[in-house]
Amino acid sequence: MSSLKTISVKHIVQALLIAIVLGCTQVDTQSTLPRIASNNPHAAMTGPQVVELLNTLYNRQFPNCDKNNNRPAFLCSGIIFRVTDKNPGDTHHVWNPSPTSVRNGGVSFSYLRADSKFGRLAWGKGNGFMLYPIFGAPWDKVDLDVLCSFPIDGWTWNRTSPCGPYPSFPATSQRCQSAGVATAEQWKKVWDTSPDSHHLRQCGFDVSEPTGKPAGVPFYQSVRARGMLSQMPAHFSEQNEIVIKTWPQNLQDTFPLMAFFFIAGGTNAGLAEAQGNQKDFYDSTTARIWVPVIRLFPPSTPAGEATFQYVDSDQLVKP
Repeated sequence: MSSLKTISVKHIVQALLIAIVLGCTQVDTQSTLPRIASNNPHAAMTGPQVVELLNTLYNRQFPNCDKNNNRPAFLCSGIIFRVTDKNPGDTHHVWNPSPTSVRNGGVSFSYLRADSKFGRLAWGKGNGFMLYPIFGAPWDKVDLDVLCSFPIDGWTWNRTSPCGPYPSFPATSQRCQSAGVATAEQWKKVWDTSPDSHHLRQCGFDVSEPTGKPAGVPFYQSVRARGMLSQMPAHFSEQNEIVIKTWPQNLQDTFPLMAFFFIAGGTNAGLAEAQGNQKDFYDSTTARIWVPVIRLFPPSTPAGEATFQYVDSDQLVKP
């Protein structure tokens, strides 16, 4: 399955997390994440706590969660994020699905962790927002459904549906399970032997709930295939893509938004937009929910690592 809908599971996980923050001995379970102890469901993690969580998620190279293939790794590891583009004067909320996403039923994100690296974000953008993982989100946040995962940009706007085939290559570009691709090695072979249009010929690994099959294995194979591509200079600079089922508009009070971010360095061109989005989110939420602006330093080489930083002066809205 792509997400767990049972609130009691979240409560159990959150109780474990709070115990850890309070100083109890950490149990080495794959769904345990550092969380702030608070009786207020809207209380924000501090900036340093978010950085700690990001580092934990980034470094967890798990094949699944809790050693259970019914719990894919994105529930408890890796960082799911989306780039944003908002010009001065634009009034749309960046956490709302675009009209295109509403029509086709999917929203594109990327997935970053130590074994799923890339040095450049989609379209070369310099800012966006990051999601809480389902195992680690505040209890009042909605669970978003991950539908499929492409080891590299799936060019999903050219497909019949975000996870579906490209009309000119229906056999190879359909969902991997239907195309006879079950492993990273098989996916990579198709990629390497495609004469052209690699992105459109590739299949996406289906991790949606309607399959009725454990999503842990196909998602991890997608991560492994991404790791293979990351070692190739020609592909390290291009992001992967996961598609999340389109959610309703204006869910800001319950949307699992963990942080806004910008690519640090040079003139910090993405900072102003990240700050504007931080204030927009704060002003739009009923409880005035504060989330931090985080600096993201993507890896510059396949051997490098992504790093994260919180800086007080980056915050337009003060915690």
